[in-house]
Amino acid sequence: LAGVNETGARLPSALLTLGTCLLAWRTSHLLFGPAAGLWAGLTLATCLWTGITGRAATPDAPLAFCTTLALWLFVRGARVPGADGFGWRHGPVRLSSAAALGVGAACGLAVLAKGPVGLVLPVLAFVGFATWQAALDPGRGGSQSARWAAAFRAGCRGTRPLMITAAALAVAGPWYALVTVRTGGEWLQGFLLIHNLARFSGPMEGHSGSAFLYYPLVLLLGMFPWSMASALVGHHAVRTASSTAGHGDEPGMRLLVAWIVAWVVPFSLSGTKLPGYVWPAYPALAGAVGLFVANWIRSPHAATDAWMRWSWSFLAASGVALGIGLPIAARFVAPEAAWLGLVGLVPLGGAVCAWWGQSRGSRVTAAAAWAATACGTVGLLVAAGPSCLGRAGGTRQLVARLTPSAAQGPIHVGSYRAPPSTSFYAGRLTANGSVTELKTPPQVAAFLAAHPQAHLVVDARFEHQVGKVLPPGYQVLNTVTSLPSARRLLLMGPAPDGPAQPLAVASSGFEETVLLR
Repeated sequence: LAGVNETGARLPSALLTLGTCLLAWRTSHLLFGPAAGLWAGLTLATCLWTGITGRAATPDAPLAFCTTLALWLFVRGARVPGADGFGWRHGPVRLSSAAALGVGAACGLAVLAKGPVGLVLPVLAFVGFATWQAALDPGRGGSQSARWAAAFRAGCRGTRPLMITAAALAVAGPWYALVTVRTGGEWLQGFLLIHNLARFSGPMEGHSGSAFLYYPLVLLLGMFPWSMASALVGHHAVRTASSTAGHGDEPGMRLLVAWIVAWVVPFSLSGTKLPGYVWPAYPALAGAVGLFVANWIRSPHAATDAWMRWSWSFLAASGVALGIGLPIAARFVAPEAAWLGLVGLVPLGGAVCAWWGQSRGSRVTAAAAWAATACGTVGLLVAAGPSCLGRAGGTRQLVARLTPSAAQGPIHVGSYRAPPSTSFYAGRLTANGSVTELKTPPQVAAFLAAHPQAHLVVDARFEHQVGKVLPPGYQVLNTVTSLPSARRLLLMGPAPDGPAQPLAVASSGFEETVLLR
C-alpha cells in the first residue's frame, strides 16, 4: 500500500493505535457515561506513550488493540447497565457464551501479536474482577478465606475462562502449529523458553529495573501530561472502586483496577522490563482519568479544586523542565535540534490557561486547556522531535554509507546485539533483502568467513566480544547514538584503505561519526 519505507512500516501501528483510542472511548462510555468516555478517549489519544508507540513498528500496538478489543467485548457482554443505559449494576458477573467466544477470539489475535500474555493477562483481569464482585455479595457467609474461595469459584463460572481460552486457541493455534512443524519445533522452543520464560526469570539485553519503581515511573512519564494529577486520579479510583454506594461507577472502576493490576504487577515481577510491556494498561488508566475529570466538572469540591492548582503548578514546572532540558540533551546528540526547548512553552502556557479557567469557575475551560496542552506538547514532541533527532543519529544514519560497488560485490550485513531497526534500514541495502542476526562471537567469525566483505552493526557495549574474532583489516567505519535509548552503535567493515587502527580507539569518544584509517 505504501511501499517498502518508513510510512509502510509504521502505518499499521498508527491505525491500530487510533483503533485502541476509539475502543477506550467506547469502553469508558459504556462504563461511566458519555462525558467520562470522551475524556478517556482524549486522554489516551494525547498522552506521551501513545504518541511514541503509535508510530513505532513493533508488536506493541497490535497487542494493545487486540487486548482493548477484548476488554470492550467483555464490557458489552457482561455489563448490566443502569436505568440510564450506562454504568454497571452491582451483582455477580455473568458473561454469555457468545460474548466469551468473542473475547476469546480477540485474545487469540493478541496471542498472534505477542504471545501468551495476550490471553493469560486479560483472563487474569476478568477473573479477578468477577471474584472481587462476587466477594462483595452481602449474602455470602462464612470465614474470610471461605468467602474468597467461593467468590473465586463464582468468578470463574461467570467469566467462562475455559471457553475464552478455547476460542483463543482456535484463532492462534493453527499458526503456531504450522510454524512449529515448519521449523521442527525450534521456533516454538525459542519463543516460549527464551522470549517468554527466560525474559521473565531474568534480565535480557540489559533491560532491567526495580520491581517497585520501574513501572510506576514509566506510567507517570507515559501518561504525561495527564499524570500531573496522578495522585488525585489514584485517590479517586481507589475511593470509587472500594465504595458500595451503588452509583453505578463502582463495578466499572473495579474492572479497570483489575485490568491495570493484571498488566503492571506481573511485568513488575519480570526480570526483563521494557516500557512497552504495560502499554495495554493505558486504556484503563485513561478511563480512570476520564471519570475523574468528568466528576470534577460535574460535582466540584473545594478540596479537589485546591489540589488541582498543584496539578497546574506541576504542569508549568514540566514546561520549564522541557525548556531547559531539551536544549541541553540536544547539545550532545543533535545541536541543531536545540529549538525543541520551545516546546516547553506549550505546557507552561496551558498551565496558565487552566489556572485562569478554574479561577473563573469554569472547570470545563481548565480541563479543555489541559487537553489542548496534551495535544500540542505530545504532537510537537513525537512529530518534530524524532525528525530532528533522526538526522543526527540512529540506524538509518549508521548504514547510510553502505552502497553496492562492482569492486566489493553485493552487500551483506550482520547484526550483533543491535536494535531491531537494523533489519529494516540495512536490509533494504543487502543482496538478499535481510540482515543476518548473530548471537555469539563464533557465529560472527563464521559469517565473516563466508562473506569476507560483509559489514557488522554492533552495540558498542559488546564491541570487545566481536573484536576478538574480526579478521585483519576490519575496523569501525561509523558510529552513531541510537535514540531514545542513548546506545552507541558501531558499523564495522573492511578498511577502505590503509591499515586499521585498534577497535578501542572508536570507543573513547562520543562523536556522531568516526572514520578510522
